[in-house]
Amino acid sequence: MAAALKFSLNGTEYEAVPVKLERKKLYGWTDVVATDAAGGTCTTAQVDPDGELLIPPGAVKSALLDADGAWVERSELVAVDENGAELPIVPSSFGQTISLGAKADEEEFLDHVWKSVYQLDNPQLAEAIGQDIYSFTFNYRADASPEDGYLVASDGKVFLFDGEKLAFEYIGIAEETALDEPGEEEPAEDDELDFSMM
Repeated sequence: MAAALKFSLNGTEYEAVPVKLERKKLYGWTDVVATDAAGGTCTTAQVDPDGELLIPPGAVKSALLDADGAWVERSELVAVDENGAELPIVPSSFGQTISLGAKADEEEFLDHVWKSVYQLDNPQLAEAIGQDIYSFTFNYRADASPEDGYLVASDGKVFLFDGEKLAFEYIGIAEETALDEPGEEEPAEDDELDFSMM
């Protein structure tokens, strides 16, 4: 069974299982399948640099190597900031109760690029949210890069938006310009053809 998120709003706790909304579920999708003369499904393969060896799908994997070319396990990696200091690990949002208190306006909400959208089926939570937008720190799994989470309710459903804020810098006017004074309009030239002129 999928894990549920727990929320606390105005002293009441709510629980709901997030279901990811995928583009292909909303709009559908098509698959192109290549077949051979006998109707069998064809698969793609790679050729080695010498052009002598066929490499089937799944036979090549990426690896993490250190500066000396030695193998590094992913579990050994740590996240650091621009100064080289290790970043703290933020726990997953699934292992705690998320306190909803901070509200956001539409402009703040729209200033984000969304990585994922989840649907939460909890009519009581949707009613408690109403027309408001609630913001919180969301982390799907424990790591050093938490993201912005927003809850929005519509038609008895709750939608969780997961993403990061975009930095919009104000671009001012480099030079001040004066508008032209309105003057008399010059009569437009008559470009129509008159066949009696020929």
